[in-house]
Amino acid sequence: MKKIFSILFALVLVVSLGLATAAPVLAGTIRYVPSVYPTIQAAINASASGDTIIVAAGEYDAFQVIKKNDISIIGTDGVTITTANLHRIEVGPIEDVWVMAAVYDSENINIEGIDFDGTEVSGGNVVFGILYLDSTGRIADLTMENVIGTESGAGVAILHHVGLPTVEITGSTISNNKIGIFCGNSILEAHFNNIVGNTDFGVLNDGGGTVDATHNWWGDASGPFHKSLNPGGRGDEVSDNVDFEPWLEAEVVAAKTETVTGGGTVDAREEADTEVEVTGNAMVTVARYDENPGGDAPTDFNALDKYIDVYIPYTTEATAIEIRLYYTDAEVEAAGIDEDSLHLLWWNGTLWVQCSPDTASGVNTNSIYDYSGYMWAIITEDTTPSLDDLQGDEFGGYGHPTTPGGGFCFIATAAYGTDTAKEIDTLRKFRDEVLLSNSLGAEFVSLYYKTSPPIADFISQHEILRTAVRVGFVDSIVAILNWSHAS
Repeated sequence: MKKIFSILFALVLVVSLGLATAAPVLAGTIRYVPSVYPTIQAAINASASGDTIIVAAGEYDAFQVIKKNDISIIGTDGVTITTANLHRIEVGPIEDVWVMAAVYDSENINIEGIDFDGTEVSGGNVVFGILYLDSTGRIADLTMENVIGTESGAGVAILHHVGLPTVEITGSTISNNKIGIFCGNSILEAHFNNIVGNTDFGVLNDGGGTVDATHNWWGDASGPFHKSLNPGGRGDEVSDNVDFEPWLEAEVVAAKTETVTGGGTVDAREEADTEVEVTGNAMVTVARYDENPGGDAPTDFNALDKYIDVYIPYTTEATAIEIRLYYTDAEVEAAGIDEDSLHLLWWNGTLWVQCSPDTASGVNTNSIYDYSGYMWAIITEDTTPSLDDLQGDEFGGYGHPTTPGGGFCFIATAAYGTDTAKEIDTLRKFRDEVLLSNSLGAEFVSLYYKTSPPIADFISQHEILRTAVRVGFVDSIVAILNWSHAS
């Protein structure tokens, strides 16, 4: 998933004899539409390997890329394609198709940030939104909707005459088409997309190739429907030979994918209030959810409603990853959280668990950029989570509430008659730094949450029992913890 824009020269206008003429085409040129080139197609026709086409807001006609390499077509907010061109492709039973963006015999053609609305072109015999034919590339951060033909229709189609075209799709919404993504003997990598409301299939694999459609939102937390592999799924249907598990349990609001070589930072603040600093080499996807993608947080934590996903499929060339999730004073105040108590938690598939405490995670309360600070966690081979866990794992921002209330130490609170006793602080520290830093301890905490409140309520109503539990049980545990910490 390369996103390397080699910008070596800027476009220069040469004024001669009173007429403005374009400078000679140079590799790595940025080409602007419509300020310099009137149409996307005109900019493509003038482009060479390494060029980037920046498209300003507006409504544009269909375009095609033929026998080009390493070109990126990037739309700013408000770029929409609304027309289609008729193409003859002759692949299997498919001959003539209406296509909104066609890529032929090309390598590494990236299309990003453009909305494709097929409302006005639907109704042809076969209609495709984006077609990659014998080509490779990446589709990212765009919408593809309302592509419906009388015989067939697909938001994205990946086909071939020779070889196996490979296309990667991330951070996109593919909705309300007849078929979301159609693959014909092709290799597809589709992650962190919203594939919803497509009438026939969300993803249809028409034989051969590899379709990796894991980590997508299918319109329902139960996942996509498959007649045998997931008959209870209420999301879009997937065909055979589609790898769809694990799926996302919440909608993706925004996502960003970037490859880091030799160390560097993926800046996803605009998409997810997040930065990811990489030591080494890694391909990083950062996604933001619109709601909690996992289960409930620990009961004495409050959520900032900031949920992200960090996906690094290959970590063998990275030695450390630092995740920074930024927040504002307004978000902290709205949640009733003490800024100093903020933590970064991760969803281990069963529970929200605090990232390795103390030396490997914490909170920076110094204002930076337009934020009040950030929660951070350093991920290595020896942390919780570890580098190997970053296969699409959710993180969230949490903190202790500023007002007292029950919390983890239900029984101890009942025994002491208050939740502000210094002994309870010791127990809370043990929970945060020891129990929640590993899966077994976290499971114990979860079980404790479920079983201890009625016991604590009974203890609080009997003074003799309160004293017995405090002196004979809780004080002994606190003494052992204090002794072990001092040792």
